[in-house]
Amino acid sequence: MDVTLAKILKFLNGAIAYDDDYKFALFCAMHYIELCDWTLEEVIEKSNIKEESILSFIGKLGFKNYDEFYERVCNHQMARLDQIRARMIGLSSEDFVRDMEKDVTDEEMLIHVSRICEEIDQADRVIIVGALYPMSIGVEFQTDLITFGKPVIQFKAFDKTMTFKKGDLIIFISATGRAMRGFLAAYEHKNVGDADSILITQNPIYTRPDNKIAKFVLQVPGRFDGINFNYQIMKIFDLLRIHYYQQYYLRKTY
Repeated sequence: MDVTLAKILKFLNGAIAYDDDYKFALFCAMHYIELCDWTLEEVIEKSNIKEESILSFIGKLGFKNYDEFYERVCNHQMARLDQIRARMIGLSSEDFVRDMEKDVTDEEMLIHVSRICEEIDQADRVIIVGALYPMSIGVEFQTDLITFGKPVIQFKAFDKTMTFKKGDLIIFISATGRAMRGFLAAYEHKNVGDADSILITQNPIYTRPDNKIAKFVLQVPGRFDGINFNYQIMKIFDLLRIHYYQQYYLRKTY
């Protein structure tokens, strides 16, 4: 089932311009759970987007009116959670870690993953930064976390309104780490230093105290092999989804 959130994220992640479609898709990603608590009038007021622009956007998603969009969002929230619960049956972080390629012990990797999930849980907003293919790999992670009530968005350079603040967590995906260095320099004026950051990389140099550029660095095996790195990122994102669901979401809801 192509849930409504997935349709919204196709627009949001594929956006190339700062227009009303992008702004409303971003608003939905940031407030996905609250959408079922708000009327159209409240959404207009909170988003500061005109009604005709909102109706135009949901029309592109295939809905005839806002009531239909609202009903589908609310139904799909529960349906997605049911899908996640079914998918998680029988899965454990320990088993997943045991089968991963890694340069550390299973116990150490679990500690790393727990640390990342803790940082995610404490964040108000998670922003993923990386190349196109790693970003596409992260969509399922993004969808699940938003369903759990944790906003996860991809950084868009064209969005001149985006500034970073305390409570933000930036997850950098960079095999060499150079992309993160460039990003920190290019967006210093956006207060990028106010956000906490995690770097997932193959480059061991950034694990050394004198070269550390992120609050937390997870180094995965390999030497800047794009294909291998993409497979590793896929497993990391899946592991984070499993661990976050079990360590945080279930504990908060049951």
